[in-house]
Amino acid sequence: GTGDGSHVRVFHARIFQTALDAAVPIQPVALRYRVAGQFSPFVAFGDGESFMGNFLRLLGGPPIEAETHFLPLVADAGEGRRRLAETCRQRIAEIVQG
Repeated sequence: GTGDGSHVRVFHARIFQTALDAAVPIQPVALRYRVAGQFSPFVAFGDGESFMGNFLRLLGGPPIEAETHFLPLVADAGEGRRRLAETCRQRIAEIVQG
């Protein structure tokens, strides 16, 4: 889930059902953001901040560098969507919180 980058929130297992139904692997992607060379929570939504409010704040803010990590595919091993969600969350957390 989205957050300020200090931790990775719980992934909702139901969003993984489509991949299970289609019998395709999941591509976990970890994102981190830097402002002035330092990892920063600047991109995160503030409490009660709308999409447009966040978008406008980012447009008026300092330059932001996005770091994108495409992690190894995760295939269903018959353990169900909750396990898939947790596996993806753990892999992303290793990068984001690492």
